[in-house]
Amino acid sequence: MKRFLYYFIWSIAIAFIVYLGLQLQELVNERGQMNFNPVPYWIYVALFPVVIGLLLRTPKFMLERKERRIQGFDWSKFLAIGIPAFAVIILSILPFMPLENIPYPSFYDPFNLILFNGTTAQTIAGVVFGYTLLDSFKGEERGLQETTSDLFNAVMKFTPKG
Repeated sequence: MKRFLYYFIWSIAIAFIVYLGLQLQELVNERGQMNFNPVPYWIYVALFPVVIGLLLRTPKFMLERKERRIQGFDWSKFLAIGIPAFAVIILSILPFMPLENIPYPSFYDPFNLILFNGTTAQTIAGVVFGYTLLDSFKGEERGLQETTSDLFNAVMKFTPKG
């Protein structure tokens, strides 16, 4: 029951933060339209899902940290999942950066249509990046060999000797 309440309270908190974030997004959009400056809105659209991804992984991360199970950082997971998601976020913000006379990568044009057709790509990439960032902290993992030997020992313990 204690675990249920922990996750339930986190769910309510995340829902409240998402609600406030969407209200803030609407405010940023209105201000951007008044000032004819869409840059803050697009940056917010790209970065707010990262916060959501972080929040989704935070409850388990805090439990792992409390139990002192975090031992290091899983660079392979972060490089394979986190960096491509981060690249989508950066590519979506790149046109709004004040980078004069810097050529865009040749592969950027096809992605440009996908990224700016809506906010779906930024949202998915942001949530994935935020979640992966916290999920890449390694807990103490036992290898397959240890787990297999534990299973074997448990089976042998209950096997009749004859």
